[in-house]
Amino acid sequence: MYDLFVIGAGPGGYTAAILAAKKKLKVGIAETDRLGGTCTNRGCIPAKTYIESINLYHHIRNAKRFGIEVSTASISLQALNMRKDRIVSRLIKGIELLLKTNRIDHFPQAADVSAPGTVKLDNDTIAAKHILIATGSRPKPLPFETPGLWTSDDVFTAQACPASLAIIGGGVIGCEMAHIFSSLGAKVTVIEALDRILATEDEDVSSALAKTMREVDCITSARITGIEGTSPYTITAQTPDREFTIQTEKILTCIGRAPHIPPGLTSLGIDLTPQGGIAVDDRMQTSLPGISAVGDVTGAYMFAYAASKEAEVAIDHLTGGNARMSYANIPSIVFTDPEIASVGTIITGARKGTFPVSALGRARTLEANDGFATIYTDHSNRIERVTIMAPHATELIAWASLAVDQGLTIEQFLHPHYTHPTLSELLKEAAEDVHGLSIHKV
Repeated sequence: MYDLFVIGAGPGGYTAAILAAKKKLKVGIAETDRLGGTCTNRGCIPAKTYIESINLYHHIRNAKRFGIEVSTASISLQALNMRKDRIVSRLIKGIELLLKTNRIDHFPQAADVSAPGTVKLDNDTIAAKHILIATGSRPKPLPFETPGLWTSDDVFTAQACPASLAIIGGGVIGCEMAHIFSSLGAKVTVIEALDRILATEDEDVSSALAKTMREVDCITSARITGIEGTSPYTITAQTPDREFTIQTEKILTCIGRAPHIPPGLTSLGIDLTPQGGIAVDDRMQTSLPGISAVGDVTGAYMFAYAASKEAEVAIDHLTGGNARMSYANIPSIVFTDPEIASVGTIITGARKGTFPVSALGRARTLEANDGFATIYTDHSNRIERVTIMAPHATELIAWASLAVDQGLTIEQFLHPHYTHPTLSELLKEAAEDVHGLSIHKV
């Protein structure tokens, strides 16, 4: 009998298992795929591995601007793939070691729930006082079948960069993929149904990104009406004012992900959300007694860091704590060039201050010109939202996230010393500009 049995070993699943084991529970975990889930194997880690290599390649090609002469540099998808495999393999071994060190029983096989308290493993069953579901999500398919299309699950197995690539969907994944493949030399076209790419971010971020991705053709307000052929493909699409066709060697679909729910839970009548995920309360408990769920399978916020936080809440509840899950002020990050990050919401009548990257001393040493930071405040001068488009924006957002979450005023935010010359001064200057007091803004 296990105190806790976890189904799925992504960030939510293995975090829950390790926390429970550290709190002296007897824990088992099942994963039919490799440990680490989508994030480690087919998502954020592979993508960022590629992007780090591409960013270094860009620096090498622009080395002359830094006073360095470089005769030649080359990059290939095959070489990036080899590097990605090495990094992913090391991370998986790290998770294996964590499970072993914490004496967690690992079952490398498919698991389902046949009843509350009973886990089905192939032809065997296991009893558990509590079951945690962390089975993740899968890429959403297009509404019409077309053979050979890439999804974000497939793209990191490719060994050669296509001459041309159409990306269906201009959200976070689509924009990161556009950055990767355009940098590798593909002619990239992004087709987005909404009126702008990266529609979850501020409008000025969307327009700025479209300008910085100079080699990417972004077509917005577009509806695909048909796809014919197989590598090359012919895509037929419509915008409000025209119909057009695109010839492309490959197509990558990035239209979102859908929760992957074990069939046994569906048979047991577990409650689902309107979006098709497992419904949970603020302690991550489902409608079935003794069963909780975390991560993408809930269909709420499909971020690895949200899944890990949900796992912490679930295990706290299981061990007698009173933690509650809050989805307020979850940061969003995008690894384009420059990076994009944001946290909080814009309220009606918000005041704002902004500061351009090009006016920042540290950015000049990095030869960085594109981007800005914007800070929004409410009528009480409390920070409500921060948007950053800049080098290392995905790191800078942590300080901004704390400020928004704790409801700091502009004065409180500016009270600490900001070191110089650093990128953190971008936030300082934007905060000062809320009251028109930024020293370095023209």
